[in-house]
Amino acid sequence: MKEILIHGIPAVLDRRPVKNINIYIKPPNGDILITAPKRAREETIRAFIDAKEDWIIRNHQKMAQRKSSREPAVISKEQREALAGKIEFFAKQWEPVMGVAAVSFTIRDMKTIWGSCSTKTGRIRINLQLAVYPDECIEYVVVHELCHLLEPSHNARFKQFMTKFLPDWKERKKLLNQT
Repeated sequence: MKEILIHGIPAVLDRRPVKNINIYIKPPNGDILITAPKRAREETIRAFIDAKEDWIIRNHQKMAQRKSSREPAVISKEQREALAGKIEFFAKQWEPVMGVAAVSFTIRDMKTIWGSCSTKTGRIRINLQLAVYPDECIEYVVVHELCHLLEPSHNARFKQFMTKFLPDWKERKKLLNQT
């Protein structure tokens, strides 16, 4: 691994056994990771980075702004209990419709994701910060995680399930990520 600068912004270049050069802007700080084939020439990598420089800078800044504007809310015991009740309500509503059943739902304060699903165990974790979001956002996350019990990845099949069960899921996702 080697540290490089992209328009004054530090980035890590990691040569790996991959076929293509890839650029990742990683949450929550907007850290930049570039992976490149082990045998790629330095000039080829630099040309790729130069061609993507505007995109890199724009997305790095977006991530940094999002982090600074999304300081976690302090959630009261009452808000946590209300969130638990809403999760239970949406789960009971959607599980029979979707033909799935989660083993359990737990609430955790998570930094970078709204929810997660262990498809092997059927356990779903929901971000505590959703307590301050509108109900349609909470419902979106519950349905999203339940869909993972039908399809573990975020592929076309997963998106078809989301559209089938929650046709306005894209708008809800936007609302969630704007709020």
